[in-house]
Amino acid sequence: MERTERNRIRQMVLSCRRVLEEEYDALLRLHGLLPDKKLPAPAGREETRRLLDNALGREGQEYAVARPRYVRQAAFSFLNRLVALRVAEAQGLIGETVLPRPEYGNRSRRERDLADADPHLAADAEELAHTALREALSELAAHIPLLFREGDPYAILWPRLPAYRAVRQAFVQLPPELWREFETLGWVYQYFHSVERDEIRRRLRRNPQPDEIPPLNQFYTVGWIVRALVENTLGHLWLETHPHSPLRQRWQYLVPLQNQFRSPAEERDVARWRVLDPACGSGHFLLGAFDLLLPMWQEAHPEMPAWQIPASILEHNLYGVDIDLRACQIAAAALYLKARTAFERLKGSDPRARFAPRRLNIVCADIRFSDGERRQRFLSEFEHDQPLLRLVQDILATCEQAYELGSLLDIRAQFERSFHQRVRKPSDWQPQAVQLGFLQPDSLQLALGDVPVPVPREYTVEEMVEKVREFIRAAARRQDMGSQLFGLDAEQAVHLVDVLTQSYDVVLMNPPYGALSPGAKEYARKVYPRTHNDAYAAFIELAIRLCRAGGRVGALTGRTFLFLKSFQKLREEILRSEALPEIVWDLGFNVLDEATARYAAFTLRKRYEGDGVSWREHPVTFFRLTEPAWDEKRVCFEEALAAWSTEESCG
Repeated sequence: MERTERNRIRQMVLSCRRVLEEEYDALLRLHGLLPDKKLPAPAGREETRRLLDNALGREGQEYAVARPRYVRQAAFSFLNRLVALRVAEAQGLIGETVLPRPEYGNRSRRERDLADADPHLAADAEELAHTALREALSELAAHIPLLFREGDPYAILWPRLPAYRAVRQAFVQLPPELWREFETLGWVYQYFHSVERDEIRRRLRRNPQPDEIPPLNQFYTVGWIVRALVENTLGHLWLETHPHSPLRQRWQYLVPLQNQFRSPAEERDVARWRVLDPACGSGHFLLGAFDLLLPMWQEAHPEMPAWQIPASILEHNLYGVDIDLRACQIAAAALYLKARTAFERLKGSDPRARFAPRRLNIVCADIRFSDGERRQRFLSEFEHDQPLLRLVQDILATCEQAYELGSLLDIRAQFERSFHQRVRKPSDWQPQAVQLGFLQPDSLQLALGDVPVPVPREYTVEEMVEKVREFIRAAARRQDMGSQLFGLDAEQAVHLVDVLTQSYDVVLMNPPYGALSPGAKEYARKVYPRTHNDAYAAFIELAIRLCRAGGRVGALTGRTFLFLKSFQKLREEILRSEALPEIVWDLGFNVLDEATARYAAFTLRKRYEGDGVSWREHPVTFFRLTEPAWDEKRVCFEEALAAWSTEESCG
């Protein structure tokens, strides 16, 4: 996407943000929630006010902080939903709901159809618009629950018709072809924070607050860098076991490797590969990984109907974590829509074709527990199983800092022990395991009789999640918004622990950089003593920890680790004994829109016993691209790679 196109998206997003934040501010006033104080709820609005009070209570202890945060988050959530619907309808995946057309009286096609079917609805333009939206959202809610989840505290209020029409009119200003680009979702996320980011930079010197981390650091990684990092991690992983694969010819940015790493003894099928972005933002790296994984699956599993592959990739291969719920929503929506579009292309006329991924592995770390009675009520769900209760208690305690730390939470060793220590008799958990559908009866080792065996990890996680969902459903029936919100956070905590206690074949990231928040900084000093001086350095150490032996890391970070003394331990200890660089792109300035840092991109290979490599003799391929600006960097890299390929072909 060209910079002129991105600028058009930026103008649209900032216009929509202004309209929606003004609207949500006005809606809160209508419910007695003024900027500086709370008034009694107006007559007829008491129930909605009760829900809003619970939602604001989750935002923070001080009303002066909670109210503007809620306004911002609600406006962003509504915009995310509309953008996802607009992209879905542009791809032909749902009926037109957001796009107004003159031939329908400046209503959408869905609104026209609803009005034709119900004259009473046709007479109420606002209710007609909201009904059309609810109908469209329900079509996607089962597939992208992170964006359309029931009980979302930011969906209590809906913008009134004038504000909704203003947002739709801003959408019309973008050319239709931009709405068919999945990239648009990511740029919407970045540009929503533009004004806020500038304000934070003007007043901030050090130690940002947790809510300031996303605006300061969420920059959408440009497409050519994503391709280069994905092809030179995931692509090389594929070629290790498929050296003659024709897919090699598709990868324009694949850099020939010069090192002598021995391949690990274990060969893993692509169905078992896991790719993680621990600071996934709006999911650009995961979208790039999807593009490579789809033909890999097709080549590795020709016996499998092609239409089954897109959902399988979402379920088995791709994982993302972010500290910002809005980013996670967009990442989940973009992945679902991209996979659904691929499914529609591949299904042909097969009557069996269905697109129903059982899960999207995108986890939000913005977890904000409230203590006291709700916590005890929640924990009582696990009293029948004391080892499981202790595990859940550990999860809640550990994840209380998740909103500040995100993926930097160091929970792997602790929870792996907890998972392994929990044992039950096969006869106790066979029926429920079969019911949950993730274990086959013949895998339960029934021959062991009543001999205690470790409960499979998948079973433990699924059991916890199901108990959490029972708690949420009960809270919804009681209309207990506070308990419902606690349950939603608890469910996210279980998923976060699950993701951060696994190993990954590839870790891809553009992590935050600069100072950590005060709470995160104190934690990092203890857990990441060699890299706590900068957030991106700690993420490099984290990525290597999460990689399996022989796995790869691809990252875009600040370039200061290449030469500053404060990163000496990272260079001399971690990047020698734990992982070795394979390719480095020294990029300098003018890399990411609105970012002011100097960047470097690189790939690492995690070391393993018997890898056959000495760091002293290990060659690294280096591209210096500091002088060119913006897209000229891409052109210079392409030219250098083409010249290299020509030299190699000439012998």
